[in-house]
Amino acid sequence: MQKTWHWFWFKLIDARQYATLRILIGSFSGIYFSELLPYIDSQFSHTGWLSNRQQITNQNGGSWSVFFIDLDWQPNIIANIILGIGIVAAFLMMIGWKSRVSTFITWLIWVSLWNRNPLILDGDDAILKIMCFYLMLAPCGNAWSVDAHLYKTHQQVIVWPLRLIQFQIALVYFVSGWVKLHSLEWDNGSIMEYVLIHPEYSRWNGWLLMDSALVKQLLAILAWFIRDWELLFPILLLNRYTRRLSIIIGLLFHTGLLLTLHLRWFPVVMLATYPALISNSFFIRIEKKYLQLDKNQKSIKQIIKHS
Repeated sequence: MQKTWHWFWFKLIDARQYATLRILIGSFSGIYFSELLPYIDSQFSHTGWLSNRQQITNQNGGSWSVFFIDLDWQPNIIANIILGIGIVAAFLMMIGWKSRVSTFITWLIWVSLWNRNPLILDGDDAILKIMCFYLMLAPCGNAWSVDAHLYKTHQQVIVWPLRLIQFQIALVYFVSGWVKLHSLEWDNGSIMEYVLIHPEYSRWNGWLLMDSALVKQLLAILAWFIRDWELLFPILLLNRYTRRLSIIIGLLFHTGLLLTLHLRWFPVVMLATYPALISNSFFIRIEKKYLQLDKNQKSIKQIIKHS
């Protein structure tokens, strides 16, 4: 039992798995921060429509934010500088320079944005925020990074931060399925119809499908399947075969969301967490294939040069 516990939490894994997550989460964080720049004055500065910071703090249970810095000098400029720091930190996180520090700053900006104005942020923002927190605890700069190039970092690193990420992903799906289990629309399967005809959510004119009883029945079956898959997601991860099947279902599910619904970047952000669920050896094989391909290309160039 003690050996199993130690293996589960403290075994060594290859650092490339953390590096993949760092690159993806850092990239999306930088994109999100950049997209908020046009709204920084109206949504996050002291002169915006949510200008009563004390009220915001009280409503959020006494929360804090670097956007609450009490400076009267050009509050709009201060807010833009803070978000600019977030963009730079996200970029440094992506390339892996001072990885833990840049990841911490990226997480700090996420928390500050969320506490300053949670009304325009959503589930995808929350996923990026919590992933930055876990990566801040992980040796995410030990591979595929500037840090790894400058310093002799260990390629074999401890697994427990990855376990926390895996637990978090499983919890997201389980809670989503649990909420669906107590929803009348999910229970009778009509939720898919409502979503597909909603002009704010659907990318297509769903009314064209609603005249068919067969389509309605298939949509209901799909709704039940999604709900049950999310509820069983933590259990499916325990076996490598069911885990692979669950990952494939997740890829199809989020791709379907991306193609049919307006959910901002949520489907892509969720897929960006999937490297945490893949076998650790997968990332080693990917790098070996890349190095072999690069070697073959150089050989071809040498042959062409001397021919």
